[in-house]
Amino acid sequence: MTDASTTNAMLRQTYLGRVDGDPPAAELDGGEVWFDTSTNSYRGYDGTSFGDIGFTADA
Repeated sequence: MTDASTTNAMLRQTYLGRVDGDPPAAELDGGEVWFDTSTNSYRGYDGTSFGDIGFTADA
């Protein structure tokens, strides 16, 4: 990922949008997140592995 001058610019570089399944790891640097339309969940890649991004109900 290239240096981003603002938080908004960094988010645009790391959020991949709506994706059907996981993107190929070879195309990722680590730190990317996306919404997986095949499982209706947010997913991410940390540079070595894929994982779900969980949410809890508001209190």
